[in-house]
Amino acid sequence: MNFVLEYNAFITRGNENYIRLFCRANGWLMKLRTVLGELSVTDFVTGSDVALDRDVIVYPGKEPVSPIPEMVVLAPEGAGVGIEGFAGITLAYRGSGPLDEANRPPARTVYVVSELDYDGLMQEFVRLPELHIRLDLQRKRIFTAFQSSYDIQRYADRVHEILDNPLIIVNSDRRLLASAGSFPENRADVIEEIDQGYVSEEVHGELEREGILDDVRHAGHSIISENSRFGQRWVTSIITYHHMEMGRFDMLEQDRVIGIADLELVDFAGSLAGVIIDRLGVAGERAGSGSTVLDDLLGATFANEKTMRAQLALSSMPLDETYVLVELVGDREIPRAHLQRIATRVTHAFRNSLWTIRDGNLVVMIALGVRTCVGWDAYELAERMLGQRKEFVTTCEVNGLRAYVSEPFEQIDFAPDRYQQICDLLAAHVPGQGNMVLFWQHRYLVLASMAHTFGQMDMMLDKRVIAMSLYDLDHHTSYLETARMTVEFPGSPAEAAKALNVHRNTYFYRVNKISELFFLDLRCGEDRLAVAFFTRFLEGMDNHLLFDADHMPIKWQRAVGRA
Repeated sequence: MNFVLEYNAFITRGNENYIRLFCRANGWLMKLRTVLGELSVTDFVTGSDVALDRDVIVYPGKEPVSPIPEMVVLAPEGAGVGIEGFAGITLAYRGSGPLDEANRPPARTVYVVSELDYDGLMQEFVRLPELHIRLDLQRKRIFTAFQSSYDIQRYADRVHEILDNPLIIVNSDRRLLASAGSFPENRADVIEEIDQGYVSEEVHGELEREGILDDVRHAGHSIISENSRFGQRWVTSIITYHHMEMGRFDMLEQDRVIGIADLELVDFAGSLAGVIIDRLGVAGERAGSGSTVLDDLLGATFANEKTMRAQLALSSMPLDETYVLVELVGDREIPRAHLQRIATRVTHAFRNSLWTIRDGNLVVMIALGVRTCVGWDAYELAERMLGQRKEFVTTCEVNGLRAYVSEPFEQIDFAPDRYQQICDLLAAHVPGQGNMVLFWQHRYLVLASMAHTFGQMDMMLDKRVIAMSLYDLDHHTSYLETARMTVEFPGSPAEAAKALNVHRNTYFYRVNKISELFFLDLRCGEDRLAVAFFTRFLEGMDNHLLFDADHMPIKWQRAVGRA
């Protein structure tokens, strides 16, 4: 009670602006809805200018107070509707009720009824300043947890220690971002969420059917609901950031009874979780932050195929079709916010698609449709679809992006391997040829770039072709180039000679010398394959592997007799 007396004396004597600033700085504020919720009020009716989400200062004294709009006082029955000159909010006690809804209270007034008499209700009212302080201390602890947390799970663990009840944080894609505390064994649905990493359609559907999520959206704050099946109370809140729904912050009443004031703490903790989620970029596709379903698919982190297919079914991605992955890469780093805008345009061009941001680049999974022929037409289909969608092509050109495209695939669980193809394609440093790089056109180049030792390269290359390349290097001849053009233009000596810029007779002379000197018959399929394979590998090694001994590792030079 000493605290209450000091509190009353401070508010009674203080300057209006100083009181307002001091109360805000010291946490002596709570929502009006919390004030009403913490009192034994059975019903209330607010004046038209009174907002339940308004931050207020409780004044439990009876002396005249400063005219501060945030101030709330409790007035006895029959005392009128306020205090003369008082600009705050008056809770006008109206006995045990009932209230007449048609009899609206005047401005800055709330009619309240209670089974308690006025003195009993006042005893509860005078304890509210102490609740002010408890809320402030816990808010400060939550904020400290936020400042010292580098990831959402660490933050959830620390908030659980403060709120002392198990909690779950999910994003807009229903992906479990964090959980803390021990949930009861009879809640197999919750335990399954934690194990699988996603909220099931059954659990989400139950929240929708019972109208809980709509109630939270309508109220604009967290609410307490009871699960009739298990007899448990939950706090359900929706995390928002910049007016965008980022996910949910839900807490189960288990270790400590949840009061109305705890809703303010859950809302505060949820708002800070929204900042972390936005900072980490894991809000989900529904929040315009990229699909966490696709991110999990590429990272092969789904618990099982059933969960993977269930979550994809909830997205815009059709199942059991042919797919392709595309990674858009620019010459310089692009800010995440700009990548999100680019993603909007790309997914607008391809209706059945998902996107995410990995390693600073935009990755898109596109459905090509169901394969209808016995042959593999997906290469042609992907090339045509990507090359003919004007919005996609224009977006790449305007933003200086190259599209690196994986091989198409039909089994969804192939996605991680196809994404690795793109990573290998990027590492191969394909020479610039337009805004689209297709893996299947550069597979040999990629294989060459993956050879890290002479032994790996030596094992794959035909030594007759190596001998020919070394001969060209020493004698300044063009036998390898002649062999390559023969492969490029099969059955067309005239086109091969034209590409070499030599006479047909010169071309035939070189072909005969290739057979004579290097034992390669360019009419033989196996020998033609050896030449094609070798030249593709040379491209992957920037033409330095055997043409330029100065750029070869020393042990490679020794192995081919160049050192």
